Amino acid sequence: MEETLAYWYDLILRRRHIALQTAVAVFAVIAIVTLMWPPTYTSTAKILVQDKRAQYLVSSDLQEDAMSKQAVVARPVTQEDLNSEIELLTSEYLIKQVIADLPPPANDRGISGTLSDAAGVMLDLPALGYDALHSAPELTTRDAWAIKLARHLHPDVVKLSDVIEVSFDSHDPRWSHDFLARLISQYLEYHAGLSADPEAEKFFNQQAQLLQTKLDASEDQLRQFEVQNGITDIRAQKQALVTRLSDLQIQSNRVAARAAAAQEEVASLNTELQQTPQRVDKEVKSVQDQALAQLKPQVMQLKAERAELLSRYQPTSQRIQEIDAKLAAAQRILDAENHLEVQEKSSDINPIWQALSTELDRAKTNVVADQATQQALQAEIAKTEADLTTMTNNGVQLARLERQVAADKEAYMSYVRKSEEARTAQALNLSKILNVSVAQPASRPLRPSFPIVWLNLLAGFVLAIIGGVGAAYWEEERDDVIYSPAAIDLASGLKTVAIFREET
Repeated sequence: MEETLAYWYDLILRRRHIALQTAVAVFAVIAIVTLMWPPTYTSTAKILVQDKRAQYLVSSDLQEDAMSKQAVVARPVTQEDLNSEIELLTSEYLIKQVIADLPPPANDRGISGTLSDAAGVMLDLPALGYDALHSAPELTTRDAWAIKLARHLHPDVVKLSDVIEVSFDSHDPRWSHDFLARLISQYLEYHAGLSADPEAEKFFNQQAQLLQTKLDASEDQLRQFEVQNGITDIRAQKQALVTRLSDLQIQSNRVAARAAAAQEEVASLNTELQQTPQRVDKEVKSVQDQALAQLKPQVMQLKAERAELLSRYQPTSQRIQEIDAKLAAAQRILDAENHLEVQEKSSDINPIWQALSTELDRAKTNVVADQATQQALQAEIAKTEADLTTMTNNGVQLARLERQVAADKEAYMSYVRKSEEARTAQALNLSKILNVSVAQPASRPLRPSFPIVWLNLLAGFVLAIIGGVGAAYWEEERDDVIYSPAAIDLASGLKTVAIFREET
């Protein structure tokens, strides 16, 4: 390592003139280019991409049922969304819109600006020659300017964020700021125009009106069906019919059991009455029939009871019908027995027989009344069953009509929501409430971003050293004379023992 350093030291020391000349030339060129290069100013802005417009566009409050309200789902911004925004932001169409009424920057950069423009023209000569060779369409001044400006526009996505940082380079700091500010403004207007669809709200309103007419017809049909069939609450009405049918069947079973018991009693009384003598010996006299005498108070009592019940019940009620049946049976017995008095000559009515006969008449009356009640109950049961069947059929038809109304309402509400969303989207576009917002407006550059003088001079100094060393080495390689022990060592691998110098 020491020998290598000694070799390079001797080399640079021996070739110091060429090394110094080369280093000075390289540093001078870099310094002159740095000082002559026109300053470049960079204006920077940041745009935040998000998806918050969905919170304004979801019209969930139009729904009556809170359980069916739409939930706002925040969709994360994807890389495709960011790339789309970058493409829109740097499109030549948008740049042309920006520079449509924008004057070009004043060329007051002196000799450096002239040299820079000349260098640019020289670089564009191959492209111009190629276009002329292939008869490419000639670009207008604005088109060429837009293409040139696009090369100085640098968008980039900030790492691990939804922020797009866009920068623009120009030799004029004020024009750089103005252009980027106008570009951002034009971009927001252009973005709003992309989201706007003035025909959407009109279309959704027309469809909503058609569906509202259909919904009104379905609701009218449902209302007419309910009025025609006397439906208020079909579930409650159906449950009331089921309860009434159950009560009537229970009453019918009770009356049937009571009628069977009364028939058994009539049969028993007939047997006892046949075995009991009707009369007993006694003096002749005229007496009133005791059975009829006891039956009349019962008839009067039933009439009084019926008159009392009429004040609380309808004539068609079950209690009134039972009393009417008993009165009818008693009246038939009274009509059959047309004798109010009997002649007793030498005999008299047997009290036991008379009591049995009275009980038999009462039992027969109860049988007739129970049978009439049973018939009335059976008729009422049949009517209730028919009403229940009709109500069940009406329930099926009602459910079909309600489903139709619900379907028409959902279709109508969906278009109402879409219309409201279209109207809201249009209003948001007019108010510049977009999915993109300016997080940082275009900054006005105060210092040039290029060239950085101290960095360029430092790089020139390093390049000057490298160039000087390279020039010395190149000249050393072209010379066949060996001047130093280090060179002898590198060339032959032999160690130098002594050096003889000629004194002059």
